Amino acid sequence: MNMNKATALTLRAGVVLGMVLMAAGLCVSMTGGGDSLLRAGILVLIASPFAGVIVTFLCLVIERDTFWASVAGILLIITTAGVIVSL
Repeated sequence: MNMNKATALTLRAGVVLGMVLMAAGLCVSMTGGGDSLLRAGILVLIASPFAGVIVTFLCLVIERDTFWASVAGILLIITTAGVIVSL
């Protein structure tokens, strides 16, 4: 599988999973609960681009494209640092 297809599949799966969780959370929230499902759906939607960068990084490492792998690695480091600082 090439890098573009792998990244697109990862992003698509994240969006679908996030939307399913949010839809389930909305349905359950009509009965008085569902907050955890809604939060999980939002978390999955937020984490999907990060997962896409991880997949892209791994594909670039496998392809031995050192320049773009290092760019993706730097992006992962910066994004991880931002998440850690925001906590």
